[in-house]
Amino acid sequence: MSFDTERVQAEIQRLLGETNLPNSRANLVSLGCVHRIIARDGKVTIILSLPAQVANAREQVRKDVEQRISTIEGVTEVQVLEKGAAPAAPEGGAAPQQPPQQAMGPQGVPGVRHIIAVASGKGGVGKSTVSVNLAVQLARSGHRVGLLDADVYGPSVPKMLGLEDARPEVTPEEELVPIEKHGVATMSIGYMLDDDSPVIWRGPMVTGLLRQFLGQVRWGNLDYLVIDLPPGTGDAQLTLVQTIALAGGVIVTTPQDVALLDVQRGIQMFQRTEVPILGVVENMSVFECPHCKKQTQIFTGGGGESAAKRYGVPFLGSIPLVASYATSGDSGTPVVDSDPDSALAKVMASIAKEITTRCPV
Repeated sequence: MSFDTERVQAEIQRLLGETNLPNSRANLVSLGCVHRIIARDGKVTIILSLPAQVANAREQVRKDVEQRISTIEGVTEVQVLEKGAAPAAPEGGAAPQQPPQQAMGPQGVPGVRHIIAVASGKGGVGKSTVSVNLAVQLARSGHRVGLLDADVYGPSVPKMLGLEDARPEVTPEEELVPIEKHGVATMSIGYMLDDDSPVIWRGPMVTGLLRQFLGQVRWGNLDYLVIDLPPGTGDAQLTLVQTIALAGGVIVTTPQDVALLDVQRGIQMFQRTEVPILGVVENMSVFECPHCKKQTQIFTGGGGESAAKRYGVPFLGSIPLVASYATSGDSGTPVVDSDPDSALAKVMASIAKEITTRCPV
């Protein structure tokens, strides 16, 4: 039977898509680990580019891939290499010498000096509001700033910046050009969606998209890139903080005592990945009446400040629940621009000062 290259390559792609990294639910294809597939006359060579977190399991991955690919009908020989590694020596010859590969650690984004992640243990705490206003506040302070909306399932940056109908340009080099508003260069999957259809993706697909947003967007020279992370501490968040060299993280929460658990998860995520924690922001701390300005404590606790003290991280401030904040977000004008004397703007100024002090440019 003749060797059907097209059929074999399709089968290889399918099997690699079913091969997960050790101790992970993410597969080789979705994570972009498959650098090249060569299939010819029964012989298959697969070149992988594995992340740093599997440094101690590279041999396990190689054997797993070889075993799977060898089951394909017509395949007589399988060779699995890592990108940059020396190929197997021909019979009777010695393999050419190659310098030893160094394990890849977290990488920066070309042209970006500091990357700041804004995280939350759960959704609905105002993480995107903090991300947008922080980015705009840094820009108002004279810095070159970018904002990446990494909340793939619920992208809100386009709405909050009045860019719902915006679409990014693509360069001849197939790079996306960020869309600028309020002095901030922005990118979001929301710019790619033509309707309100939900994004129904598995975690590995989200991770792959975030890698593209970091590596295939023409960010240019930035002092700070603020990343609005998806809520929670799942695969997408962990992969992102393990892959990108973050200057620090900001955790957004609410006052309830139950928020202690969410803050704890966020703190542990950053600590385990050796990301400095810039501080905790407590949102919706009190309700401020728009008429009499009287403040009422809706939630019991004070969870954000308590959690910060408990885990020994800075507490950056409390933001009251004010109706005008939601109105500003809906209208596409961040509060730090529309009401620079507001409590939210003052907290953002404090966070921005903390960031620029710890991450000077």
